[in-house]
Amino acid sequence: MLERFLQKRLSMGGVIALTIIFGLGALAFGNVVRVAATGSKTYGVIGDIALELASIPKNFRDGLSLMLDGEKKALAAGNKRFGDERGFKFIVPPAADAPHEFLLLSRYDGTIARSTVELVDLHENRIIHRWLPDFAALNARSKLRSNLVDLERDRTPERTRIMHPLLAENGDIIFQDASPLARVGPCGEIRWTIDGLFHHSNEMHSAGGFWVERFLEPQTIENVSALFKEDAIVRVSEDGQILFQKSVPVLLIDNDLGRLVYGQDFYSDDPLHMNDVQEALSDSEYWKHGDLFLSLRNISAIVQYRPSENKVIWLKQGPWVNQHDVDIIDDHRIAIFNNNRYNYVHKDDVNGSNSVVIFDFATNTASSPYEAGMKENEIRTISEGRSEIYANGDVFIEESNYGRLLRMRPDGTIVWQFINRSESGGVYRMNWSRPIDPALAEAVAARVSGLKCP
Repeated sequence: MLERFLQKRLSMGGVIALTIIFGLGALAFGNVVRVAATGSKTYGVIGDIALELASIPKNFRDGLSLMLDGEKKALAAGNKRFGDERGFKFIVPPAADAPHEFLLLSRYDGTIARSTVELVDLHENRIIHRWLPDFAALNARSKLRSNLVDLERDRTPERTRIMHPLLAENGDIIFQDASPLARVGPCGEIRWTIDGLFHHSNEMHSAGGFWVERFLEPQTIENVSALFKEDAIVRVSEDGQILFQKSVPVLLIDNDLGRLVYGQDFYSDDPLHMNDVQEALSDSEYWKHGDLFLSLRNISAIVQYRPSENKVIWLKQGPWVNQHDVDIIDDHRIAIFNNNRYNYVHKDDVNGSNSVVIFDFATNTASSPYEAGMKENEIRTISEGRSEIYANGDVFIEESNYGRLLRMRPDGTIVWQFINRSESGGVYRMNWSRPIDPALAEAVAARVSGLKCP
């Protein structure tokens, strides 16, 4: 139709000229967008406008998704896997005189369409306390302007996750969701926030404060775009001050490992994808107190880094694949939650099941002692996922994508299981829960006992 209209109004030469003009204009616009996306100010305000115009289709799609999906963004995949099971199920009930087991349960609660954190006494199947942070108030404190996340669009109260919360003895929790880092009190009182895109794991520092992760913006390394996810290790004090910060791409480049940042077949804005930092709490033959074990998912690597020397001590890729979560077990072994995720042409999926790989530095060998049980119980979260080995050899597992937590014995017997199902029947994501030391749980329980939150 347009072609017939043009033929009536224009000569063939005119049509060709217009086609060439439009083509050259599209090429010029694409070049301006490409240069502006790298963070270059070569085209000044024109580059900024071009980048905004190029973002309109994505912003429209994201806005439409938010309007239509609402809470469904947090809906876990495969929610028909567990029949109609919901909540906690104790397959092996605890003995009456057994020590109490506590859990910091972080999840998306589909019944109330928001994320929550609960301190649970598993011995009594009782919620000791529930945290309901005011996400809108937290966002209102932020002056963050990011190319990666729009807080107003992406972190609305019904979409925000409370990722890997840390529990303090006074009842505060520390958390993030690729968002500012926040510390809130038992009734949601905002203690402090730190602007920036903090993400993935939060762990205690041995001398006080916390190890967290963030994306650096603007990026500090060369030849990357404004959308490049430059992971950084950050130490934060109890009162919310940044005490140490180190770019992971920079520390790799400093140690002649720049190939891991730039050496992929095609350029990637997320070549590393750091998802855990774990501190060595004592010296051993294989590490020093203060060494950090880093999990870099997208290159299936675990890195041992010594901040005091800015030195990579050890690095190993596999036998884990696209892993999450590294833990130090004793003075010579670490455990890795192996997602075993394969990326196919039209999808990504788990190759069989997840596993927990134990790497022994003393023998330079890896084993998967829980693999048979994880296959039997179909533990197969594609992304995320957590594990922690108990003193008796049982393992705690979070199957984040599918809304399931469980404690499993080495022979595959499930001790207890939790399915995050709402009253309407949907199963929702877990947000990185963790077992809690009984002494800490009891201290917090004493502080929040009788507390009436508004």
